[in-house]
Amino acid sequence: MLSAGKLGRGQERYYLEKVAEGAEDYYSGEAEAPGKWLGDGAEDLGLSGQVEPDQLVAMLTGFYPATGEPLGLRHVDGGAVPGFDLTFSAPKSVSLSWALGGPPVGTQVSEAHAEAVRAGLDYLQQTACLTRRGAGGREFVQGNGFLAAGYTHRSSRAGDPQLHTHVLIVNATKGPDGRWTRLYHPGIYHQLKTAGYVYEAHLRSEVTQRLGVGWGEVKNGIAEIEGFDPGHLKAFSTRRAEILEAAGGEGASARAMQVATLATREAKDTDLATESLRELWRTKAQEIGLTREAIHSTFDADRAIIPDSKVTVAEVEATLTAHASHFDRRDAIQAVAENLPAGAPGAEVVEMADAYLARPDVISIASTPKGERFTTQAIWELEQKALESAEAMAARTDRAVVDEITASRVLAQRPSMKPDQEAMVRRLLSGGEGLVVVIGEAGTGKTYATTAAAHG
Repeated sequence: MLSAGKLGRGQERYYLEKVAEGAEDYYSGEAEAPGKWLGDGAEDLGLSGQVEPDQLVAMLTGFYPATGEPLGLRHVDGGAVPGFDLTFSAPKSVSLSWALGGPPVGTQVSEAHAEAVRAGLDYLQQTACLTRRGAGGREFVQGNGFLAAGYTHRSSRAGDPQLHTHVLIVNATKGPDGRWTRLYHPGIYHQLKTAGYVYEAHLRSEVTQRLGVGWGEVKNGIAEIEGFDPGHLKAFSTRRAEILEAAGGEGASARAMQVATLATREAKDTDLATESLRELWRTKAQEIGLTREAIHSTFDADRAIIPDSKVTVAEVEATLTAHASHFDRRDAIQAVAENLPAGAPGAEVVEMADAYLARPDVISIASTPKGERFTTQAIWELEQKALESAEAMAARTDRAVVDEITASRVLAQRPSMKPDQEAMVRRLLSGGEGLVVVIGEAGTGKTYATTAAAHG
């Protein structure tokens, strides 16, 4: 799973004060693993290895981390956010394998997660590291990569095992002309969901090769390791339960979940050492029957090979066209990842999606500022036939007209209809048109009214 948030001015002071003081806070790296430099922008500046607190302060306040010289950006208090927090979170079964699987399982899972984070970040760098040039910033240009610091944490705010990495990205990149300017950050949000799919697919591939696990069904890009009891996953998902309850339960909107996440956020307990937390987790796991042996039973050495990262054209096409007649490159990447239970390296997922889009039976139908949109030959032909049928219906002169008495009878049988629904039924039944297009917002009763007219 991948989420993102802006480092706002109020939040920024929290991060910077804690890091500058060297306190054991959520981002300082003292209570968790030390931060590490990530991104091509950091590499371009010669930054690698551990992030020092003063370097993070410099990065988020518009200075070169290595020298302290200004990047030439407007000060963050001038209105621009200092950066963004991208949070890559492993599925619960992966986190439990890391926390309770013992050595060397924990190390293998941690390394797999780190590789997957790099794959997801690489995808974002290639597609969303944009800045502007020209009069009024009308020209979008590719930046040289993100200047980022990654902080890997062990637990959720509720104290459950939750392997996740916060990648703090400075709101700046170096353009082709060598100038550092602000990121076009809507690009990050535009590509965020797809980057999450890339992260998850890469993670499944890495964990499969290292531990030989199998995977359950991929849903919304995420899969759990086969063999884990759903009850065990739920028992260690206290934080998710808190958020769901505050948001109104399963099926809550993404916005409701986001609001609930912020509303239920409490300070993270950093007083417990890693071994103390592990002991608490082991005790709880024993109580519910999730032993180390049970976790190891999900491993199979015969599966610990490079996964067969292939998907069929039919699988990708079925996923893409199940609920939409057209799609873009992001959709294709997600469709490929969704059909790879054992995952694949992130770069291969993208390559397979591009290969699908290059097929002769995939048609480019529009070019937008956010990229090309496509459809399939089969969908194109189906839509053409539908248009021809609609035109023929509209041109008919022998169509029957239902009288007003019949329309009134239909409405009398349904007294709960609203005035706009009644008007729709009268138009459909007595308008005398061969074709009528009904348009309305979701939940306004279009289906109920059109069904009534059809039965009339």
